[in-house]
Amino acid sequence: MAALLAGETSEAQAGAFLIAMRLKGEAPGELAGFAKAVRHASAPLEADVGGRPVVACCGGYDGVASAPHLSVAAAATAAACGAAIVMHCGSTLGPKRGVTQADVLAGLGGPATPSAEQSASMLERAGATLVYAPAVMPWWQRLRRIRDDIGVRSPLHAAERLQAFFGARRFVIGFTHSPYSGRILGALDQLGAARAVAVRGIEGSDVVRPGRPTAFAAEGPLELPEELGQRLPSEGGAEASATATRAVVAGELNGAVEQAVALSAGLRLYAAGLCEDPRAGLQRGRAALRDGSAAAALEAMVG
Repeated sequence: MAALLAGETSEAQAGAFLIAMRLKGEAPGELAGFAKAVRHASAPLEADVGGRPVVACCGGYDGVASAPHLSVAAAATAAACGAAIVMHCGSTLGPKRGVTQADVLAGLGGPATPSAEQSASMLERAGATLVYAPAVMPWWQRLRRIRDDIGVRSPLHAAERLQAFFGARRFVIGFTHSPYSGRILGALDQLGAARAVAVRGIEGSDVVRPGRPTAFAAEGPLELPEELGQRLPSEGGAEASATATRAVVAGELNGAVEQAVALSAGLRLYAAGLCEDPRAGLQRGRAALRDGSAAAALEAMVG
């Protein structure tokens, strides 16, 4: 993996390795090793977070296609409650090519491709930020082309989610397929995480499904409140996601969107160690959506 990231392999060799690992599947130890290589091949980032616990949050870099992408809303809400939230993504990937957090932030009027300095400044002023992969991972765009060519998810899709930008030791990671929860949590444990949550989120994102949310910690499944019958709007896209984000943090949306954002923020607070359990985090997240503090954090992010 280190040779692949350093550009010391041909495109054919890189593609063959990624496909072979896709077919084999990676064990937690292998995923931890891949994540170490990815971290080592990325620029270090620093910011003064004022003592806030830093939580790195990430779903699939291929984004969300058939629902609003609400990660930015969840990040602002958790930041309003005292966590330092670090999202990261790149330009969208195949095979899905969904909306990314960067697309949503740009739709809100923020930077579409923040530099490392912009990401640090955003974190310091807002308590939440977005790291744009090509700005800090010099290999990312080159391998993006290869990954698009092979057309299947590879170990990089999992390893890049485990980035520890700004010294994060706490994580909320989205996944799609059931076997990955154990692999993700096992890898993060080997990497020294203080606390990690794996979320079977909307299209593999780090935002829970509001009706039947599913998330795991090292100890096992987390007990999450269900709102049976709650479904997010089926309208996706950057514009719809930005509109939903601004409306929910302003307290103008309730029901499924508010539940998804508040509970996802609650999981971030739980990962941060700022609440006893996700239910307590849900209540704090809901309060931040209704008292204006989440909206203030979002505006600070946008700048």
